Amino acid sequence: MKKLVFKIIIPLLLILVFSSISLSKVTFASSGGSYVVVFKENKIPLEIKNFLQRDYPEVKTTTISEIGTIKLEYSRDGFQEKAIEEMKKFYIDKIEYISQESKINLPKDINNKKNHLINYTNQNIVNVIPNLRRNNDYELSKNTVKNGELSKALGWDTDKVTSQGKSYQKQPGDHSIKIAIIDSGVDFNHPDLKENIISQGRSFVPNVSDTGDNMGHGTMTAGAIAANGKMLGIGPNLGIIPYKVMDNWEDGAESVWVIQAILAAANDNVDVINLSLGTYKSLNKKEDLAIVEGYSRALKYAHKKGTIIVASAGNEGYNISNPSNLAIQMGLEGDRQIHLPGTSSSYLINVSATNKSEELSSYSNFGGITVAAPGGDFGEDWPNSVDPSELVLVTYPTNLPQPYISQVLNLPIGYTLSGGTSLAAPKVAGAVGVLLAEGKKKNVRNLSINKVENIFRKSSLDLGEKGKDEQFGYGRLDLNKAIDLVK
Repeated sequence: MKKLVFKIIIPLLLILVFSSISLSKVTFASSGGSYVVVFKENKIPLEIKNFLQRDYPEVKTTTISEIGTIKLEYSRDGFQEKAIEEMKKFYIDKIEYISQESKINLPKDINNKKNHLINYTNQNIVNVIPNLRRNNDYELSKNTVKNGELSKALGWDTDKVTSQGKSYQKQPGDHSIKIAIIDSGVDFNHPDLKENIISQGRSFVPNVSDTGDNMGHGTMTAGAIAANGKMLGIGPNLGIIPYKVMDNWEDGAESVWVIQAILAAANDNVDVINLSLGTYKSLNKKEDLAIVEGYSRALKYAHKKGTIIVASAGNEGYNISNPSNLAIQMGLEGDRQIHLPGTSSSYLINVSATNKSEELSSYSNFGGITVAAPGGDFGEDWPNSVDPSELVLVTYPTNLPQPYISQVLNLPIGYTLSGGTSLAAPKVAGAVGVLLAEGKKKNVRNLSINKVENIFRKSSLDLGEKGKDEQFGYGRLDLNKAIDLVK
């Protein structure tokens, strides 16, 4: 198993260098003494607020009232730890869980892996280019959907989901449907995205107010949803809003920022939330349980607000359906691990990735899956070589250095190739947005997550075992068929 996981992880790290494949492969490091406290009855007691204000005014406190949670942040003299000790002593009967917050950081030992892909690309990319030259002559003029010239050549993934663009003719979405992208921000100047960004959104990264994308990941997920130009997303006219929880690869993100973004998006009455990120937490360790509970409460809150949440399953090739078995796969026998924001939560749609051959992508997590969508892969000869024609086209920030693979393929600035469940999930989020737009057009009320899942059950291409299964859920997304089932 360890050898298998090693083979899966290496390609993910390779593609990360060029296009920020997914945030599910992480390591954890202390954020310097920040604590998350979740209170019973989903409410922060008034005496706790008064206690902190009176006795520990030097400790920065973030109040998340919607889910009865506070965060005490690092202070130079360690007063936050003293505050926690006193809370345990005098208010323990009101506290559900206390966890020390941890950063989500990406591995840094990737230079050798980067060079491997560069060398392979130099020597072999020319042989791949002829395989990428295709021309699907579908009509795109209706409803202001643009030419999509790159998607016609490279968009095998969107071809599958949209039935070679047929779904665009039926329903391309509109700006009345708001999709929150909880990620690294969005390139506001990207020609394929700027007309569909309907709000500046919000940043939850301390000391960072702008919601532009300095990493690339958020722009890639945004394009999968609503690109409308040389590349076409699943819903080319949908409205998108960035909720920024990461600003650079070095600092990563905190789960509390993600939780805050989920709650803020729900309060902003967005229709869909896309979460192309994830982390692992232990059900056996008390220090993890506040984060576990925080995600659970946030998902439930957003669900009650009527927001449909879509999340990526992760990129480690694990079966994430059983906490004990997942821990064994991770080399943590005796523990119970879960993948957050939710492996099998009834409050979200969990998405695995498929490849060009309608198989589970080699890296994709599985178990507790609702539906699958194309996320690309590395080709039959991996790990000896990478086949770029098996990856998927994505938008990329125009202000960042162009990824090397884009230069070799002579792609225009603002586009690259990538892969991951991070790119499968937004296709489903975009599909949900399109179905909601179709529901409004047909005056179908209350198109809930249960109704959407039922549409996926009836319309998706059944893969793997007959019926719903651990790898593909209801099957590979087929939006063209799904639109016809909105009644």
